[in-house]
Amino acid sequence: MLNLDAIHYTTMQSVPYSYAVIENLLPKAASLELAASFPQEQFRLSMGEGYGYLWSDMLASNEDIALMYKFCDRASPELSDRWRDRIAQGRLSSNLGNKSSIWRQVIEELWTPAYRQALTQMSGVELKDCAMVIGFRRYNLGHCHRPHTDEPSKALTHLLFFNEQWSMDWGGCLRILLDEKPESVFQDIAPLNQFSAVIVRSDNSWHMVTPVASTALQCRLALRITFFHNLDAGA
Repeated sequence: MLNLDAIHYTTMQSVPYSYAVIENLLPKAASLELAASFPQEQFRLSMGEGYGYLWSDMLASNEDIALMYKFCDRASPELSDRWRDRIAQGRLSSNLGNKSSIWRQVIEELWTPAYRQALTQMSGVELKDCAMVIGFRRYNLGHCHRPHTDEPSKALTHLLFFNEQWSMDWGGCLRILLDEKPESVFQDIAPLNQFSAVIVRSDNSWHMVTPVASTALQCRLALRITFFHNLDAGA
């Protein structure tokens, strides 16, 4: 189902940092079916100063969960306990039993070496020794994510969007920033289902999700695929 050629033929941008917008990674019909069966349960509200959005339990292959355990051995006690608790409580799991058949198919394809290799070749970031964690994100009216660069534990993030229609007036865009200021706009990427975005983490990889306006007629739906190369933010 995944059109890996869409990744192969995408050129990474180098300004203001390494990122890319991939088009048509998924067939339109599949994107619509995935949106229709987008998970609705077990979401938690992530809250803090200047942001808030809904996130679900996370998925990882058995191999990636084993790698996360290894990362825990080298992490600070706080981070190690957090991830071990998530695994123990089933909040990070390889169990796809409660997902629709099309979501199971997509996630199983994301777990293949071919997908990881395609991202490596496009980005220049070696991902074979990274642990891949997948999470669902939903932004309701007023939700946003403040400017940030991601913690250093992350090597690369791939964001897939699932809205068939989206007006730029609705906010909810992935905003590529020149610096930490929300008005320092380099590019706004609408969460339309023909797009996905890759961000290589760096000290200047500033980005945000602009607030979803009260006029928006839909929730913003996204899948976040993150590759971790360690757990400690200071590592």
